[in-house]
Amino acid sequence: MTGTSVERVDGVPIVRVDDDIDAATVADIQAELDGTLGPDAFSLIVDLSSTRYVDSAGIDMLLRLNERLSQRRAKLMLVIPPNSQLSRLARLVGLADAVSVHGELAGAQRAASELPRNTLLRGSNA
Repeated sequence: MTGTSVERVDGVPIVRVDDDIDAATVADIQAELDGTLGPDAFSLIVDLSSTRYVDSAGIDMLLRLNERLSQRRAKLMLVIPPNSQLSRLARLVGLADAVSVHGELAGAQRAASELPRNTLLRGSNA
């Protein structure tokens, strides 16, 4: 069992990750994230506010998840507070260049609410 919790707000899954994301935990966390995505998901918020450490396996998992969601025309949003230990790492590895990063959960929720909800449906008919 991983240190994650899941809730849905206005149909958007929000996964809070409390564990470090490293080689020892990445498979379980990825399974948890994948399990939150139904066929009608248009976005996924991963709240890393309580996560202290992400290694290269964790970065790779987040980038691959972002790519899978992009192929479905869905959007991954990460919550990384600007004063957290992960903020510097995210800047160094260019995570914010690839994935939508928000400093607080409310900002990510606001961005998710502004996404067109029918984009995924249009994309699945192509």
